[in-house]
Amino acid sequence: MSIINPDKIQLFLWRKYLPWLYRHSAAKGTPYDYYSVFFKDADNNRYILKEVHHNAPDQEGYLLLSSLYKNGDINKKIVDIPEMDAEIIHHRKYYSQPYKSIIAFAIDRALKIVTLKTHISRLKGRVVSEAKSDTETISRDRFNLLRLLVTSYVNQRPSRTSSGFSRDEVIALLYGTLWYKHIKNEAFRRKITLLLESLVISGDLTERQGSYYIQGQAITTLVEYEKEERRVSQQQKMHKNILRFMFVITVSTLLIILVLLGMAGIVDLHAIWQKILQIKPVRFMLKFI
Repeated sequence: MSIINPDKIQLFLWRKYLPWLYRHSAAKGTPYDYYSVFFKDADNNRYILKEVHHNAPDQEGYLLLSSLYKNGDINKKIVDIPEMDAEIIHHRKYYSQPYKSIIAFAIDRALKIVTLKTHISRLKGRVVSEAKSDTETISRDRFNLLRLLVTSYVNQRPSRTSSGFSRDEVIALLYGTLWYKHIKNEAFRRKITLLLESLVISGDLTERQGSYYIQGQAITTLVEYEKEERRVSQQQKMHKNILRFMFVITVSTLLIILVLLGMAGIVDLHAIWQKILQIKPVRFMLKFI
């Protein structure tokens, strides 16, 4: 039996922060500093928080959720919220900060870990942008881009209503939400466009109305590439082992030759050993040992 009940912790945090999140929503907050709360149930229905009613612990509190797929609102008991996937997004003037759970949001409210990490990432991006005008993409080839899209598709956030990716969304995944402010934003756009078109031609993606959708062929492509990657890695390890073995054989051969020459009286092994000991790194190693 688990001592810590995650559902109870989430329920406690939802009761604590839901009124605050509602007061700082798009309807109540400022245009450049507000929060959106999204939910997804087991049937893949997606909702956004609209209103909070009767949030007191001794009352049957409920939420008014607005559907993202169709017109209409539903009532949802607050006690049922921990059973749903949730996402909280803090919208700022130039970027947005997502939280994958109410626990992550609560921790950041108290310790500012996620916020600090975001600011450091933005500062790093700004410094790199100034220092290096030709910043390379995170995904340097089409395989990494395809793997990123498959991962984002599988772990689709509650705030997303479409399984497709627009070109700008793909660029934001790679370069961050402020990619359009970079001096090379047009280079980003052209490069990603070519990679996406290449994946469409190979059947890994399909393009419909400006959005790109993952196809089953993408899994086959990833599996084949990973097999090839493992094969190359094994060959490199084998090559390194062969080089080590050849080095050991060479050194052993030289030692055997020196011993034979010493036994024949051609080489003075004692004199050679004394000269070796005069080498400073060797003396240091012997003293250290």
